[in-house]
Amino acid sequence: MSTGAPMPAGKADIHVFPSLDKTWPKDGLGPIATVIAQLPDPADLPRGTLVAVHGAGRKRPGAIVGWLLPKRREVHPAVRCTALLARGYVSVGATVDPKTGERVAWGYVG
Repeated sequence: MSTGAPMPAGKADIHVFPSLDKTWPKDGLGPIATVIAQLPDPADLPRGTLVAVHGAGRKRPGAIVGWLLPKRREVHPAVRCTALLARGYVSVGATVDPKTGERVAWGYVG
Protein backbone atom coordinates (compact mmCIF):
# COMPACT_ATOMS: atom_id res chain seq x y z
CA MET A 1 0.00 0.00 0.00
CA SER A 2 1.31 3.42 -0.86
CA THR A 3 0.29 6.70 0.71
CA GLY A 4 1.04 10.18 -0.47
CA ALA A 5 1.71 9.05 -4.03
CA PRO A 6 -0.34 10.75 -6.71
CA MET A 7 -3.38 8.87 -7.89
CA PRO A 8 -2.55 6.81 -10.96
CA ALA A 9 -2.74 8.61 -14.29
CA GLY A 10 -6.18 8.78 -15.80
CA LYS A 11 -9.53 8.86 -14.14
CA ALA A 12 -10.89 6.07 -12.00
CA ASP A 13 -13.23 3.69 -13.78
CA ILE A 14 -15.51 3.40 -10.76
CA HIS A 15 -16.08 5.85 -7.89
CA VAL A 16 -17.45 4.57 -4.57
CA PHE A 17 -18.99 7.06 -2.15
CA PRO A 18 -19.60 5.09 1.07
CA SER A 19 -22.93 5.51 2.77
CA LEU A 20 -22.47 6.02 6.51
CA ASP A 21 -24.97 6.33 9.30
CA LYS A 22 -24.79 8.57 12.35
CA THR A 23 -23.12 5.83 14.40
CA TRP A 24 -19.95 5.97 12.27
CA PRO A 25 -17.08 7.12 14.54
CA LYS A 26 -16.04 10.76 14.22
CA ASP A 27 -12.39 9.73 13.87
CA GLY A 28 -13.32 7.69 10.78
CA LEU A 29 -11.92 4.44 12.16
CA GLY A 30 -15.04 2.32 11.88
CA PRO A 31 -15.48 -1.32 10.85
CA ILE A 32 -14.02 -2.23 7.47
CA ALA A 33 -16.99 -4.52 6.86
CA THR A 34 -19.15 -1.42 6.27
CA VAL A 35 -16.89 -0.35 3.41
CA ILE A 36 -16.28 -3.87 2.05
CA ALA A 37 -20.04 -4.35 1.65
CA GLN A 38 -20.19 -1.27 -0.58
CA LEU A 39 -17.28 -2.18 -2.87
CA PRO A 40 -17.91 -3.88 -6.19
CA ASP A 41 -16.77 -7.49 -6.39
CA PRO A 42 -13.47 -7.48 -8.29
CA ALA A 43 -14.43 -10.84 -9.83
CA ASP A 44 -17.20 -9.01 -11.72
CA LEU A 45 -14.84 -6.37 -13.18
CA PRO A 46 -12.23 -6.50 -15.93
CA ARG A 47 -8.59 -6.82 -14.93
CA GLY A 48 -6.97 -3.39 -14.54
CA THR A 49 -10.16 -1.58 -13.50
CA LEU A 50 -9.30 1.34 -11.20
CA VAL A 51 -11.72 1.84 -8.30
CA ALA A 52 -11.57 5.06 -6.25
CA VAL A 53 -13.09 5.12 -2.77
CA HIS A 54 -14.03 8.52 -1.40
CA GLY A 55 -14.37 9.38 2.27
CA ALA A 56 -18.15 9.61 2.34
CA GLY A 57 -21.24 10.14 0.24
CA ARG A 58 -21.30 12.83 -2.41
CA LYS A 59 -20.86 16.37 -1.15
CA ARG A 60 -23.97 18.33 -0.31
CA PRO A 61 -24.79 21.14 -2.74
CA GLY A 62 -24.48 24.75 -1.68
CA ALA A 63 -22.16 26.45 0.77
CA ILE A 64 -24.97 27.69 3.02
CA VAL A 65 -26.57 24.24 3.26
CA GLY A 66 -23.17 22.70 4.09
CA TRP A 67 -22.57 25.32 6.76
CA LEU A 68 -25.93 24.71 8.45
CA LEU A 69 -25.80 20.93 8.43
CA PRO A 70 -23.52 18.87 10.68
CA LYS A 71 -20.12 17.88 9.30
CA ARG A 72 -20.20 14.72 7.20
CA ARG A 73 -18.68 11.64 8.76
CA GLU A 74 -15.89 10.14 6.69
CA VAL A 75 -14.10 6.82 6.44
CA HIS A 76 -10.43 7.14 7.37
CA PRO A 77 -8.11 6.34 4.41
CA ALA A 78 -6.54 3.46 6.36
CA VAL A 79 -9.97 1.82 6.68
CA ARG A 80 -10.69 2.35 2.97
CA CYS A 81 -7.32 0.87 1.94
CA THR A 82 -7.74 -2.09 4.28
CA ALA A 83 -11.23 -2.72 2.88
CA LEU A 84 -9.88 -2.66 -0.69
CA LEU A 85 -7.14 -5.15 0.22
CA ALA A 86 -9.58 -7.41 2.07
CA ARG A 87 -11.96 -7.37 -0.92
CA GLY A 88 -9.14 -8.49 -3.22
CA TYR A 89 -7.95 -5.31 -4.93
CA VAL A 90 -4.23 -4.85 -5.66
CA SER A 91 -1.80 -1.90 -5.88
CA VAL A 92 -3.85 -0.09 -3.25
CA GLY A 93 -2.95 3.47 -2.32
CA ALA A 94 -4.28 6.78 -1.01
CA THR A 95 -3.51 10.44 -1.50
CA VAL A 96 -5.00 13.93 -1.41
CA ASP A 97 -6.62 14.98 -4.68
CA PRO A 98 -4.91 18.29 -5.55
CA LYS A 99 -8.05 19.59 -7.29
CA THR A 100 -10.53 18.96 -4.48
CA GLY A 101 -8.37 18.53 -1.36
CA GLU A 102 -10.21 15.28 -0.67
CA ARG A 103 -8.37 12.19 0.54
CA VAL A 104 -9.04 9.40 -1.97
CA ALA A 105 -8.11 5.71 -1.74
CA TRP A 106 -7.87 3.44 -4.76
CA GLY A 107 -7.21 -0.08 -5.87
CA TYR A 108 -6.95 -2.06 -9.08
CA VAL A 109 -8.59 -5.29 -10.07
CA GLY A 110 -5.73 -7.80 -10.37
